[in-house]
Amino acid sequence: MRPWTRYWLTSAVAVPAALALVGIAVQGGDIERQISAESSKALNGVGDVVVSGRDVTLVGVPFERIPAAKEVVQALPGVRTVSAREPALAPLTIAVDDSQVVVTGTTQRDAWRKQYLQVIGEYTHGRTLVDHTTTSPDTDFAMTTTAVAALVSVLTQAPGTDVKVSVVDGRVVLDGVQPDAARKASTAKLLGRLYGSGVVVDKTRSA
Repeated sequence: MRPWTRYWLTSAVAVPAALALVGIAVQGGDIERQISAESSKALNGVGDVVVSGRDVTLVGVPFERIPAAKEVVQALPGVRTVSAREPALAPLTIAVDDSQVVVTGTTQRDAWRKQYLQVIGEYTHGRTLVDHTTTSPDTDFAMTTTAVAALVSVLTQAPGTDVKVSVVDGRVVLDGVQPDAARKASTAKLLGRLYGSGVVVDKTRSA
């Protein structure tokens, strides 16, 4: 076979193959852009997405909303898998006495922080809400909004409470004084139902 003939045959095969690869790459890019746009729309500002082919990674979604966000994005056409980059759960402290509720913790967005405090403020039964929360990238409160609202509601229903609740490294520790044995038992039961009895450490005593 003459050299120019070999070159022609090689080119005849290589050029269509290269064009096919370009077409696949362009199509893949279109799919990624479509999935990215639809996923971002579905999240409605809750977080961001990183798309690789048909696989989606959620970034910056509040810890308590990750399951719902994954479910919504997974249902979109063309999506193959959905994972999430979970934020670090920073230590959270709720201190309650007869005059105030003090909240100390960290989350990654100021809007989330304000919403968290707004919900807590609805369940303080007249006590002053003291805000010691801060924002820091890739972090979130270690107790969901629903859970902290339920806890604060129980602890503020009766006078005589002086309790500090700390959530650190997956353990919920209560320390201080509760008005009576019944209130002590109901608080421990609530947290046990929310987190599991093996997670809750109750060091409180009844007055």
